[in-house]
Amino acid sequence: MIFLTSSLLVLLAGAVLAVLLARHGRAGLMVSLVAMVLGSAGYVAAAVGRWIDTAAPPQRLIWPLPLGAPTLTIDYLSAWFLLTLGLLSAVVAVYSWSYFSVETRSTRATASVGAVLCLLVASMGVLLCAGDVILFLVGWEMTSLAAFFLVGFHDEDPAARHGAWTYLIATHLSSALFLVPMFALLVAVGGWSFAGIGAALGVQDSTVRVLIFALGLAGFGVKAGFMPVHVWLPLAHPVAPTPVSALLSGVVVKIGIYGLLRLLMLLGPLPGSCGTAMIVLGAVSGVLGVLYALAQHDIKRLLAYHTVENIGIIGIGIGVGMLGQTTGHPLVALLGYSGALLHVLNHALFKGLLFLSAGAVIHATGTGQIDRLGGLAKKTPLNALLFLLAAVAICGLPPLNGFISEWLIYGGLLGGTIRLPRALPGVAVVGLAGLALMGGLALACFAKVFSVVFLGSPREALTAHATPRLMLGSMSALAVLCLLIGLAPSVATDLIAPGAAAFVVTPYSTSAASTFDAILAPAGHLSALLALLLALVIILLLVRHLMIRGQIVITAASGRAGTWGCGYPALTPRIQYTASSFAWSLIRSFRRLLWPHKHLVVPAGAFPSGDIRAELSTHTNDIAQTDIFSPFFKGAAQLAAMIRTVSLSGHVPTHADAAIGEDRGPFRTGWYSLLSAVRRGSIQVCVVYVAATLVLVFMVETAWQPRSGGALVERTAPAISMSADPSQPTARPTATRGADELNHVLPGATRP
Repeated sequence: MIFLTSSLLVLLAGAVLAVLLARHGRAGLMVSLVAMVLGSAGYVAAAVGRWIDTAAPPQRLIWPLPLGAPTLTIDYLSAWFLLTLGLLSAVVAVYSWSYFSVETRSTRATASVGAVLCLLVASMGVLLCAGDVILFLVGWEMTSLAAFFLVGFHDEDPAARHGAWTYLIATHLSSALFLVPMFALLVAVGGWSFAGIGAALGVQDSTVRVLIFALGLAGFGVKAGFMPVHVWLPLAHPVAPTPVSALLSGVVVKIGIYGLLRLLMLLGPLPGSCGTAMIVLGAVSGVLGVLYALAQHDIKRLLAYHTVENIGIIGIGIGVGMLGQTTGHPLVALLGYSGALLHVLNHALFKGLLFLSAGAVIHATGTGQIDRLGGLAKKTPLNALLFLLAAVAICGLPPLNGFISEWLIYGGLLGGTIRLPRALPGVAVVGLAGLALMGGLALACFAKVFSVVFLGSPREALTAHATPRLMLGSMSALAVLCLLIGLAPSVATDLIAPGAAAFVVTPYSTSAASTFDAILAPAGHLSALLALLLALVIILLLVRHLMIRGQIVITAASGRAGTWGCGYPALTPRIQYTASSFAWSLIRSFRRLLWPHKHLVVPAGAFPSGDIRAELSTHTNDIAQTDIFSPFFKGAAQLAAMIRTVSLSGHVPTHADAAIGEDRGPFRTGWYSLLSAVRRGSIQVCVVYVAATLVLVFMVETAWQPRSGGALVERTAPAISMSADPSQPTARPTATRGADELNHVLPGATRP
């Protein structure tokens, strides 16, 4: 625990010194980044100490308010996230020196960014180790505020201000609408301490626990970036400085995952519907995230949507663990939670490397527009190699780390199809299909990015300088970690196992550990074989290079031979594939989901004029933003303006139709079309309304029918029989509710 408190003090001291040295921008930046490296190293040491000293006591702090003493404690779950935070933050601090030291803004801004970076890392450390509600919320709010200032660092840019405010509003709305009610319920049940809450929730009704889970999923899901509450991610990442984007994607969004996992640890086993919802939400987020990434033209915006995809993969792993936990299958739960936790670290490593490599491209060329780049592998070869390694890792291919975590999740899903009861194997199949589709689409997306940005010829006359050494060194450290986890996965899984086993109802036994190792072993062997194959290919390429070095092939016309141009006599960069043309066939295949827009200009006539130039451009809007959040916030703004105007002038203002000329997604387009058809009195729409109403009524009636032992119980009137007693003057009906009714409900029953 001494490492944790020392790290927090060092980070706070670095922030204060950076502010005091604000007039000396580079000195303040240097002090803050050194403090960030030391604090991150302390986080790593504190996490490793958790695995070494398993009986470390919690540390209590002095709290002047009458809410109890706040507690800092490190369990296995906190240690894993603390390790992830420490590794990525240290690398980002080293990278930030080369990135921010040439910043053209004022010296005060250069020093202040280092101070806010220290505050961000410190607040996340407090949140991860909080043992009570108050300290958790303090860390949560401090993280949100620090990230807001970092995203809006280039505040002279309207897009940066828009992205920063979108992030802050989304975070605080999630806190106000979902997290505050959730924590209010938790405090009402078990007090302020997480330990007391966990003990009290064990005796609560499942309805209360499901309600708390739903609130937590909605609140933490905004920070994590699940669909459809992900809209701040593609707006904040492109405008934030590159080191900030790496931290946002690598660790800040993981704070939402940590909060969700901490909540699940307190709630215990939940009904199967919760795990089903988690898997479906993860599959939808992952598939839509990678599809939207395919359609992007800005490299950082593309990587932002891949963050949504990987959060979906983590969500699938959590859902698998929840199903195994609910049905009493510890191996399925262990595989699901282990895969999710390992992917938390893996995603931080390879996504941090991707963002830092993309930032090096922007740093060298001044643009992140994919269609303007090309041929950078010749100018920055090492950066191209690092980007390629990270791209292989994010696609889940061996021998890199992304393959290992997805292998565990695949193992949990396949185990779920065999072991889970009732209809739950079908849910596992949905997760399998979604995970496989994500991998294929991610491979296509990064083939597009790498080929367009780093291969071919430059599309524009952009000057590109060499990548600074500190940038290359920090990125190389992340690449080495990706390779180490891919080639020696047991080192990472041994650290994960105690944390994942804390979710399992059945104790973590030796047999479960051996089965887990048996499932993991083929992944390690496959990674080793692929590594040997790649090494052999590299050796052959080097041998070929040495053999042909200095040799020049001369054509018959005594000129140097060029690459065959498929019959084109004059090759120009314009005949290369662009990012839009590369991905258009896939995007068109999913046009019913994405609703892409295409702008095409074709020269007319047999001999078109030279003034008319062929042009093709594509654009894909985010449906959640265009159909859900933009109309909501526009309506809220108009309502606020109306109230303000009425209160000041006494009359209601008139507003133009905001929907005219703006982009619409499928939901708004369908809704407007439906309203137009209703106004016209279309008979087809009326028939569809009647049919949909009948189907809805039938579904509701079927759902409300009482069931007994899984069989539908018919609502019947009591059986009527005529009495044959001769003492009665007239026969009267009597209700027989014995064997006759039993025989009617359960065929085969006999009359006594």
